[in-house]
Amino acid sequence: MKKTNLFKGLMALTMASLLTLAGCGQDSSTNEKANGESTSDTALNYPTKPIKIINPFSAGGPADNTSRILAHHAEEFVGESMIIENRDGGGGSIGQTAGASANPDGYTLTLITSSIVSNPIFNEVSYTHESFEPVIMTVNDPFFLVVSKDAPFDDADSFLEYAKENPGEISIGVSGSQTVPAFTAKELTEKTGIELTTVPFDGEALAVAAAAGGHIQALIGNFSGIESQVNSGTLKPILLFDSERSELASDVPTAQESGIDIISGSWRGIAVPAGTDPEIIEYLHEAFKVTTEKQEYQDQMINSGIGITYRSPEEFKAIIADTYNKYMKFAEK
Repeated sequence: MKKTNLFKGLMALTMASLLTLAGCGQDSSTNEKANGESTSDTALNYPTKPIKIINPFSAGGPADNTSRILAHHAEEFVGESMIIENRDGGGGSIGQTAGASANPDGYTLTLITSSIVSNPIFNEVSYTHESFEPVIMTVNDPFFLVVSKDAPFDDADSFLEYAKENPGEISIGVSGSQTVPAFTAKELTEKTGIELTTVPFDGEALAVAAAAGGHIQALIGNFSGIESQVNSGTLKPILLFDSERSELASDVPTAQESGIDIISGSWRGIAVPAGTDPEIIEYLHEAFKVTTEKQEYQDQMINSGIGITYRSPEEFKAIIADTYNKYMKFAEK
């Protein structure tokens, strides 16, 4: 027993000496991170291998773009390569299940959206929003009402007029059946008295493709998901569900300008499984925060039509809780 204790004591002393020498031989990792130059944290010994980010949605959509742009620019600050793994299906629940049940060691992250709240409320899944610990919120995108170039309407007034004269004839695409876009479509019908046929897709990219191909007449989505089709003329945004016009499409009126009291959008960010070491969460948060302050990152996000909104883990957690309270109201109707 005494030999064991002596051995442990010597090992502790040796490790302390090594850490001291490492600290003397290089700048403090905390200072390096603040200066945007850090790649590792000796005391934490993390990370030591590539980090995976699960994107629970299909490739090519705004969520996918968000995760890939962030991962690309964050590698130099995180200190390891970051791999995006698309695990789409079930309105995000397949990838979210994998993310929530992953080993909480900091090597499996999840790109989260409000669907981590809605899926457990409206579907049988093995996790809740509390199965995740927020790391950082990076995006809060308002939704646009978008129409196909071949649709018999090209602005909000003609859209509403046609919908009233032809109940149920307008097919409107949304990402998932119990998601913010789906709830926004429901709000639109309730507050305007129109009747729409809502078509859920497994990811916004599929809804955009359907609208661009003329298979549906309209959709609700983020500008990043429709930008290329808008530029080519196949899709046209006619309404923005926000209180102020967007710099991304300044000619598009807000819903409030049209007398429709709806503000709606999607937040996105990074989370880890519940139970992850708080020091790892803080390390990742600081690395991602420095990333979001990088000009090249901001330029690429804006050029991709994605708005940038930073929130800390504590602020992000409060937003998730607020989203839960709002969704529960829909569930109780």
